Amino acid sequence: MGEGRLPPMTADQELKLILEPEAFTGDIFSIVNHPVIQEVYRFRHRIARAIREFLDEEGFIEFDPIMLGPVTDPGTRGALEFRVPYYGREYRLMRSGILYKQLLAAAMDEGKIYFFYPNLRHEPIDASKTGRHLVEFVQVDLEVRDADHFQVMEIAERMLKHVIDEMRRYEDRLRTIWEFFGSEREGLPDARLPLKRMTHKEAVKLLMKHAEDGEVIKELEKKFDVKRPQDRLSFTAEIPWEWEWYLSKINDQPFFVHDYPRGARGFYDREYPDKPGILMDFDLLAPEGHGELSSGAAREYEVSKVFARMRETNENPELYRWYLKFLRDHGRPTAGFGIGMERLVKYICDLPSVHLARPAPKVPGVHSP
Repeated sequence: MGEGRLPPMTADQELKLILEPEAFTGDIFSIVNHPVIQEVYRFRHRIARAIREFLDEEGFIEFDPIMLGPVTDPGTRGALEFRVPYYGREYRLMRSGILYKQLLAAAMDEGKIYFFYPNLRHEPIDASKTGRHLVEFVQVDLEVRDADHFQVMEIAERMLKHVIDEMRRYEDRLRTIWEFFGSEREGLPDARLPLKRMTHKEAVKLLMKHAEDGEVIKELEKKFDVKRPQDRLSFTAEIPWEWEWYLSKINDQPFFVHDYPRGARGFYDREYPDKPGILMDFDLLAPEGHGELSSGAAREYEVSKVFARMRETNENPELYRWYLKFLRDHGRPTAGFGIGMERLVKYICDLPSVHLARPAPKVPGVHSP
């Protein structure tokens, strides 16, 4: 393997080492230097290039991310904020660029903007069991003025198809990765448009039927170390990680889940005017158990409604002074989504864990370089 690479060992020993997040706390050079891991990183580069090509062709403008601010996205499913002193005040490291991208989409003549946005989220320890969560990761974050969630869903599915079609050019190289990690894939799955769509209510009803199967319950209890996962399904809350994985597993194509209940998402997601309690938002899920790739929504832009939702979710409106002022003076409809780069790489390369999609991964609870 060349000077500096992993010492001679069996393929099984190599695989076992690489699959452990703790391995990145030791001789990180040897892992990054591994030929299969390097191929994964090359696919990350190719995927990023394909996304930029697609968005640029669609008329989007790229911005550098804003990394520090008085407040950050509060709607991040159990993840805490990283806070730092900033000239006598307490500022936050960004958990996503959602507030800033609304402003830029509303302000720019093109009305279409995107970031490759580094995110920092203090994820709960139990998120380390999902194979899909990192403390440090990158989202391709985009926003479109005068659009609704269905319009940006169409952009999301076309972008995913473009990426898959581009990566099919490198399928021989992908097979090297698939074979190393024991994937059963024979080829890169297609994305047949339009992708299937189901409401949150439909998804929960389907999962409740599967929850009647004792073998399904045993599988989820063992894989995710949860007790009675059937009790965690609800029509008024997020789909739990273990059930999201299962829903993904039983589908052979990417698909959307949309129309989440009001309590499941942040104050900035717009409520249907004619469907009280239902939000105009969506998730894009990959098949084969890879789970959520992207989350997005139409945005609430009327300042009085945003203020009321902040009060409802115990947010301090004072911290959002600049954002509320922007909505009051310049607010207009926008919609957008963020798609996780590491999760997309994990799906394309059929990796067993998202920590393999970036060097020096920050896995919840693991102290890596």
